[in-house]
Amino acid sequence: MFKPLKLKFLRIRLLMIIALLIILSCPFSSRAQYEHKLFTSNIILEAKIHYGFLYAQHLELQLFNAHFPAFEFSIEKLTYGRQRWERAFNYPILGMTFFYSPLGSNPILGSSFALMPFVNFPLFKSKAFTFGFRFALGLGYLTKKFDRINNYKDIAIGSHLNAAINLMLEARYQLSEYFTLTAGICLQHFSNGSLKTPNYGLNAPLVSIGLAFKPVRDNKDIGDRYIAPTEPFSTTIRKAIEFNFGAAIGYKNMQSEFGQNFLVYHLFENTFFQVSRKSKFGMGLDLSYDASHKKILESAGITTTSPVDIARPGVNAAYELMLGKLGFIMNLGVYLSGKEKSNGPLYEKLCFQYNFTKNFFAHVLLKVHFGRADYIGWGLGYNFNVLYGKKTIK
Repeated sequence: MFKPLKLKFLRIRLLMIIALLIILSCPFSSRAQYEHKLFTSNIILEAKIHYGFLYAQHLELQLFNAHFPAFEFSIEKLTYGRQRWERAFNYPILGMTFFYSPLGSNPILGSSFALMPFVNFPLFKSKAFTFGFRFALGLGYLTKKFDRINNYKDIAIGSHLNAAINLMLEARYQLSEYFTLTAGICLQHFSNGSLKTPNYGLNAPLVSIGLAFKPVRDNKDIGDRYIAPTEPFSTTIRKAIEFNFGAAIGYKNMQSEFGQNFLVYHLFENTFFQVSRKSKFGMGLDLSYDASHKKILESAGITTTSPVDIARPGVNAAYELMLGKLGFIMNLGVYLSGKEKSNGPLYEKLCFQYNFTKNFFAHVLLKVHFGRADYIGWGLGYNFNVLYGKKTIK
């Protein structure tokens, strides 16, 4: 009888000791650990309320027009320049955000959920006010999708899982050491990159207001991050022309149109000139072979005699934004040939490129025509530099 009671009290005491240790180690109860000038808590919790509407980028989407709210909760962290790119971009905020919207309570579209990592780049910063640009990219889930029998009117999206992209211009005003008021204008986008059609995608312009909470006050010894670094980080490097060669393979589920799936093969080359520690400009060449184009041409009564009729070469202008080993590349180009012309002569390409060695990289690319995703490709590539002089980069 006494032994069970004794064991029960021992368990209670053990739980109390564990709880006490957790409380003592928690940043809310012990600020002494942040007194060191090289260490402070950098976690921020933020909630936002959005209000906006669905933008019908195609006439077929006008039946979904609606105004609606959206809600967002984020876990963020300040950067203190541990990585070189953090100093180059004036100490951005990194984070993860959870997004929800009922999308106007439309029974055809359902509701949307998204989980998106993001980077918030300061464009202007003072001690109390920051104006910046936030780029978020993650995974979205729509509760409704196209179905030939049960939901045939949903021509916007053909899959539950989608890419979720959020582009935001945001103002942040520090009310106190713990609270920051935020407001912004953003575009929320859902698309599956034509992994499964139909795929017109959903675009929602939104305005927002929010409140950010920093549980621990800023360390006063870390104040230089409010001023963009200049001379201490300037350097003289050898001028170089960078050549990137890559290949990717994509997949298109077109069961709803043709009853089958297709592969897309993509080759590209980008030539870059580095103009700052953040940016590279240049031009590129593309060659893509989309097997679905043969079916599209046949359905229009156009015959093809060789793979050359399907291949689409293109030339483009290129820009790369550098974030350490990660590069974000944008291309705007024009097709030079190809019989399938339903998408028009222009194309856009967005690519995330990760350099896992000095010369080799992996990448994910999205091919787009006037805001409509065509396909997503995954691949590998090789880059090398040709040196031709010296240049000072700040």
